Amino acid sequence: MLGMVATIASCDIGTVNVPATTPGVVVHAVLNPSAASQIILLERTLTGSITIPDTGANRGTDPIVSDGGIPISGATVEIIDPSGRTSRGVEDATTNSSHQGLGVYRVQIPGPSLVLGGLYRLHVRTAQGEELTASTRIPKPAFRSTGGLTRTFNVDRDVSVPQWQAVPGASSYFVRVETPFSPFLAFTDSTRFQFTGQLRNLFSQDLRHVFLPGFRQDILIAAVDSNFYDYYRTGNDPFTGSGIINRVVGGIGLFGSLVTISSGTFTVTADQTPPEGRYVSVPTFAGAPSPLASQLVLYIESPAARVDLSAALTGRYTVTNSSRTDAFLGTLLGSSITIALLQGQASGDTVDVITGEIHGDTIVGTARSTTAPVTYVRVP
Repeated sequence: MLGMVATIASCDIGTVNVPATTPGVVVHAVLNPSAASQIILLERTLTGSITIPDTGANRGTDPIVSDGGIPISGATVEIIDPSGRTSRGVEDATTNSSHQGLGVYRVQIPGPSLVLGGLYRLHVRTAQGEELTASTRIPKPAFRSTGGLTRTFNVDRDVSVPQWQAVPGASSYFVRVETPFSPFLAFTDSTRFQFTGQLRNLFSQDLRHVFLPGFRQDILIAAVDSNFYDYYRTGNDPFTGSGIINRVVGGIGLFGSLVTISSGTFTVTADQTPPEGRYVSVPTFAGAPSPLASQLVLYIESPAARVDLSAALTGRYTVTNSSRTDAFLGTLLGSSITIALLQGQASGDTVDVITGEIHGDTIVGTARSTTAPVTYVRVP
């Protein structure tokens, strides 16, 4: 044992000097016939030489800065169409008063004017003189359907199997389902895809179900070119560890294309047994202020695995004095219930929280939106 210690103590771990790397150009752009204009994102590779500040920027209007990236500003960004006509991008930060949108270049090519089956080229020149080029050929589906997937979908009983014709120029087909946590994404080389209520999201925490009762979930099926397919199937793959396939010259990233074949919205439901059901708000006393939600449609999305663990709840609520509805998430531990009312069906956008107890067909508790106690009664 002492010999081992002596051997370990005598080991000399050498010093390795890692040479400094030069920040490169990163591009992300997908031509989309459904978009009002085409967006090109330009930023620098991260080398550790620059400290990224926490700006609190808005992800929607300032995607690069809000995600901790280093935007490339002041570049010349051009898209050349199949006829040779050049359209130049305008950086968002130069056109809005907040100066957000650094590195976001908007090219005024309306989606419907894109030539399906056509070859488009990208040319970028940075203020430092760097040149980047790439090209994509847009797939050309024979048939496109907007809203064709829309339906009510019961996770306990329904199966949906959309089918489509093979698309010339498509390297693969891309399936996306919006969820409150993270989108479900999949590639398939088949011309059909099966949706079931038990479908799981491999890229979400705890392998959550894709379809949640009470939610309205948008679905997209699209044909994609080889640039899009190869970039997303290889980049940071959690299963294979493969590096990205990069077809950008003078930089790294993606210049690809995506064409919607079919889309729609699933209004998700499930079979209900008590305490699941529809609950209506009733005033606890005359003149009591109303809570934000006048009605709750409650589902037990995942039963508790043990008596000391919570069941997962989902559902839909109706806004008081309005016809507007939105979804909620919650938990049920014994008789104790917590419901987070969402706005925009995203798990991080909570507008109100109801906490209380379930007694038979009644929920009694409190809500952040009102100072008065809240009571909801289950109705047929």
